[in-house]
Amino acid sequence: MSPLPALLERACNAPAVLLYLDFDGTLAHLRGDPDLCALPASLRPVLEALSALPHFDLAVISGRSLEDLRHRLGLQAEAINLSGNHGLELLCGGERWSDPRAEALRPQLDQWALGARQLLADLPGARVEHKGLTLSLHERCVKAEHAGEMERRLAPLLTDLAADGCFALRRGRCVLEIRPAFPHGKAMAARRLEQNAKERGLILGAPDPSVAPLRLYFGDDQTDEDVFLHWPGVTGIRVGPSALSSAASCRLGGPVGVAHWLEALWAQLRESGDATSAAH
Repeated sequence: MSPLPALLERACNAPAVLLYLDFDGTLAHLRGDPDLCALPASLRPVLEALSALPHFDLAVISGRSLEDLRHRLGLQAEAINLSGNHGLELLCGGERWSDPRAEALRPQLDQWALGARQLLADLPGARVEHKGLTLSLHERCVKAEHAGEMERRLAPLLTDLAADGCFALRRGRCVLEIRPAFPHGKAMAARRLEQNAKERGLILGAPDPSVAPLRLYFGDDQTDEDVFLHWPGVTGIRVGPSALSSAASCRLGGPVGVAHWLEALWAQLRESGDATSAAH
């Protein structure tokens, strides 16, 4: 594992930094009810300050919808780039984009959501979250004695879903995700964000254009492994228990560790004088 203090030094000295982070379990603590997840208030000014640096490109890449992310981050408009629904939608450089293939599937997704709600209507704690372009079926609040009951009830729907072929089922921690079956994911989102940064001149504006930017990604679950494996040149930081296997080269114990690292980065940049070059 690469030592995090050394990574801090690299981030402070790099001519351009692509700093991309997951939200749930990375910036915000996981909660039994996903609606209770929130960005710590102390991190807002740090993220806004880092995003204002002309050689930093800061983004949050999440399975949540863009609107949900904007609400939970509570940052000033356009202070930070966002990718929602596992890369199916972006808010980047002030412009919004969503995958037209996913948009075309909205009516079908509405029907899957309706069917899931009917099957889970009387299972306490089960929750169907419709995120516009994907569905999340949450089991985190289901009592232990009913473990596995949600997926048993959903079995007919999941069978029909597999036969339909337009959507794929992904399993996460206490959640089943119904997402479009065509290739997409957080790594593709990271590559789109990097391309946008190039188009905005962030990387070309570095002192030496031949020097690659420092690519950093912080994430805590299997959807983030996609970035660690498939974003070329990334330094991955896996957030959470060290017992979990990961393709990331660094580890942090949880959102508290992420917050401390970001705060240390901002403090060191201020001390070095780099922060005074912020354009806004």
